[in-house]
Amino acid sequence: MRKIFIIFVCWAMLLPVYAQNVSTKSKGAQKAYLEAVSQMRMGRNKEAVKGFRDAIDKDKYFVEAFWLLAETYKAMGNEDLRISTLQRATNKNFPRVSETYQRMAMAQYENGLYKDAQSSFSSIAEEDKNSRIVEWIEKCKTAQDLRNHPVPFDPKNLGAQLNTIYDDYWPSITADEQTLSMTVLYGKLPGSNVTMGIHEEIYHSKKVNGVWTKSLNIGAPMNTYGNEGAQTFSFDGQYMFFVACDRRAGMGGCDIYYSIKKGEIWTEPINPGEPLNSKYWETSPSFSAAGNELFFSSNRPGGKGNKDIWKCKANIGADGKLTFSDPVNLGFPVNTEGDEFSPFIHADNKTLYFSSTGHAGLGGYDIYLSRREDGKSNTWSQPKNLGYPINTHRDEMGFVVNARGDKAYFSSDGIENNGRGKDIYEIVLYDAIRPEPVKYFKGNVYDYDKKVPMQAQVELYRLEDDEVVYKSVSDSETGNFMAALPADKEYGFHVSKKNYIFHSGHFGEGDTTEIRISKDIELPRIEKGRSVILKNVFFDFDLYDLKPKSKAELDRVYDFLLQNTRVKLELAGHTDSKGSDDYNQKLSEHRARAVYNYLIKKGIARERLTFAGYGATRPIATNDTEAGRALNRRTEAIITDR
Repeated sequence: MRKIFIIFVCWAMLLPVYAQNVSTKSKGAQKAYLEAVSQMRMGRNKEAVKGFRDAIDKDKYFVEAFWLLAETYKAMGNEDLRISTLQRATNKNFPRVSETYQRMAMAQYENGLYKDAQSSFSSIAEEDKNSRIVEWIEKCKTAQDLRNHPVPFDPKNLGAQLNTIYDDYWPSITADEQTLSMTVLYGKLPGSNVTMGIHEEIYHSKKVNGVWTKSLNIGAPMNTYGNEGAQTFSFDGQYMFFVACDRRAGMGGCDIYYSIKKGEIWTEPINPGEPLNSKYWETSPSFSAAGNELFFSSNRPGGKGNKDIWKCKANIGADGKLTFSDPVNLGFPVNTEGDEFSPFIHADNKTLYFSSTGHAGLGGYDIYLSRREDGKSNTWSQPKNLGYPINTHRDEMGFVVNARGDKAYFSSDGIENNGRGKDIYEIVLYDAIRPEPVKYFKGNVYDYDKKVPMQAQVELYRLEDDEVVYKSVSDSETGNFMAALPADKEYGFHVSKKNYIFHSGHFGEGDTTEIRISKDIELPRIEKGRSVILKNVFFDFDLYDLKPKSKAELDRVYDFLLQNTRVKLELAGHTDSKGSDDYNQKLSEHRARAVYNYLIKKGIARERLTFAGYGATRPIATNDTEAGRALNRRTEAIITDR
């Protein structure tokens, strides 16, 4: 049975056929050796140890028996005996001493004995040293340097309320930090050899009054009797992505699925099929806060190593369903000839955390970060190791960072000797490995007339270049949404639904870190006389030439008119009360004409548009304050026919 994370290795796949080309001439040693190999393949480690020892008793220089005896000790979790067994075979009287030194060096490196490993690699005969050995010597030096310069690290176990009695890993947290999910290896108790009935399931916990509730099985339709896990939330919590193995609807061993949140329930999981999934192995999805990219790991052809990180472009339909483009390999410098796994793209849409065996580190899977270059969708910085003791000689994976960028969550079985297996931990990130700060805000979308929640497309875009930084849909049952603002820029905010007038909003650079929408967003149906204020149409003082950052908003008005071909608009200009009536009327008319001309130039038929200037005659706020006057200076789009 395939597993998403726990990989069971079959000895028959790893062991060469040692009946030929072994160093011993003793028939008795060969017979004992082959019997031990057979026991090893069947997982009978104690019997295998006895057999390899018997073979060594019959030939004390039988080096291959020493090698596999050491491998058996490794399978039994006895690393001290693994290393000491190899040490015995480094005597100059043994054959193939360079190979033994290499095996011992790898064992020492895997156990964090970096200085010893460096010495063992260096002891390999010069004629047997190749470029790979030289690389390993440098890795040992790098590991020693990382361990000699520890980074700030104070892990907090999230406790028995959240962690189960089984192994808990692959944490995922929503942007508001009120929901945390994890994968649980159900049925596997620490120290138990029972394998029947063990499978991976998705659990989650809610935060109530600042305290995590007891984690519970998320249930159907996500969980089945098979393996489900490696789950991750979208930034707003509206989507859950996860991996399921060996399902009838699957295309390969493990496929990526997603489900859409509707109130307190999740929709039936959707397998998006090709090109995201394939006949190969896809796992550890991470959905960008912008809602336009999905990162994942796969062993599909075309990569740099066995497992690589890939990404697909994603598109969110009006019904919330997703479509994906052909996957693109992230390439160098992220991917290597080793394995890259467990990607997590932060809400800043720039900082990528992932695990790798191919970059210099401390052994096993280490966690790294790489930052995307501004304006380039697939250009990444040289990965940085997060440092010791966040990384160790064991495997570190499942690293996720909250929206604020100050805390991370991950799983480990090596931090505490508590007999619980893998638990979920929380750490505070030191400055050098934090992503860029992210603002976020929540809201609700309602039907203006019926006063009921509704599903609508929610989009946030940067005004300077029209780059979409967040796109999703509101919850069809509650109308809830939560959007991300990755940096201190000016943003346009657009909420839309077919047959409804869109909502236009604006966020400036000076807004606070956490922005709360104080009122519901109500979308009115398209009816004659109804209007929308275009809050992202800008003019310089006393001028009527459109500022460049107005283009993004007006392009969305253009799209609205394309989607609603019978709608006609009046573009209305308004001013505050400063200046003469004649001056204000002419200025407002010129500004309305500028918007009209932009849409005509884009291709809208003239008979669908009119424009008018109303000066200061239709105020919507007081003209006695600057804030009120700013509201009165506006451009409106009014429905004149439908």
